Amino acid sequence: MQPGLAPQLPSLPPLAAEVSHRKGTAWLVEDDGERIPLRKGMTIAPGDIVETANESFVSLHLPHGEDVVLPSNSRIVVKRQGRNGTRLYLERGELEANVPSQHDHSDVLRIETPTSIIGVRGTHFRVTYVDDATLVSTLAGEVALSHEGQTISVPAGQGARSSAASPVQTAALLPAPTVQEGGQPFDRSLQINLSKVEGAVAYHVQLARDPNFRSIIHDKRDTSPTIIFDSVPQGFYYVRGSAFDSLGIEGHQDRQLILHRPIEASLEVIDDGYKFHWTRIPRLEYRLQLSEDATFSEPFMNRSFATSQGVTLCNLPTDDFFWRLLVSGTSGELADYSAVVASGRQGAARQP
Repeated sequence: MQPGLAPQLPSLPPLAAEVSHRKGTAWLVEDDGERIPLRKGMTIAPGDIVETANESFVSLHLPHGEDVVLPSNSRIVVKRQGRNGTRLYLERGELEANVPSQHDHSDVLRIETPTSIIGVRGTHFRVTYVDDATLVSTLAGEVALSHEGQTISVPAGQGARSSAASPVQTAALLPAPTVQEGGQPFDRSLQINLSKVEGAVAYHVQLARDPNFRSIIHDKRDTSPTIIFDSVPQGFYYVRGSAFDSLGIEGHQDRQLILHRPIEASLEVIDDGYKFHWTRIPRLEYRLQLSEDATFSEPFMNRSFATSQGVTLCNLPTDDFFWRLLVSGTSGELADYSAVVASGRQGAARQP
C-alpha cells in the first residue's frame, strides 16, 4: 500500500436479532408503541419490545449465535445488541437461552430483570421473572447472578432465586422426571405421564418439532405429573418434562421422541354409496353405527370390524343419517364401545 492512500473497506453488516420461529400470536412493539405482528425472518432492533400472547412461542437468533426462546405471556426489551454483546430486559415471563462458548471473558449476553442481572458467556439456562422474583436454572455452563451489589456464580445443576424482599437463595436442580406417553389416544388429545419427583410442587411439559426445543408448539404446567394436551395432530413430537421445587426453580429435563397417532375417521360420498375410513391400530376393534336420529337408540347399522381400516356401504335405506365410530380393545377394555372417536351427519346442510 502506497503512503497516503486511504483503503476502502466494505462496511460490516449490522448485527441484529432475527425471529427464527413463531407459533401463535406475538408482536414487535416499537418505540412509538406500534404493535406489529411478528413473522419469521423479521429483525429486532435496540429499543424494540417482543411480546408473546397465551399459547404462543417465539425464538430469536442473536448476533453472536445465541438462541433465545420466549414462551407464552413473556415480554422482553432489546436494550443493546452489537459486536460487544446483547442486553435484554425481561419485564415479565421467562426465556430460555443457549449461548455458544466465548473465547474472551466478556459477557456476550446479559439478561436484566427488575431485581437482578444475569451475565452469560457460554451456557444453557432459563430465567423467569414472576411475582417480583427472578428465578435462574443453569443446565450447562455457568451464569453470574448479580443482586443488590452482590454477584454469585450459578453453575450447571444449580438454581437461584432473588427478590427485593429476601436475599439470594440457591438450590440444586431437581432431577428430571421420566417422560412417557400415556395410553392409547382414542381422540386427538395427547396424554403425557411424568414420573413423580421427590420435592416437586409442580410439573412442566413442552412439545416441539425439533430436538433443541427452539420450535415449541405446546406448553403446559400442572401440579399433577399427568398432563393432557387437546387437539394435537398426528405426527412425531419431541417431548420434555421437568419439575419445580418449592422455591419455584425449574429442574432438569428429560426428553423423548414420541409418535402421536390418534384414531381419525372420515366419510367420503362416492357415486354408488359412502366410503368410511379410519386409522387402523393393532389390538383395537371398531364399531360403526348409523342411525336416523342423533340418539342412536335404534341404529339401522351396528357392525364391528377387527382388522379392516374402512368400509364402503351401498343401498342404504336413507341418505340422511347420523354416524359414529366407537372403539374397544380386543382384550376386553371398553367392552361396551363407550369411546366415540368420530361422529357426524350425512345429508345435513353442513357436515360436522
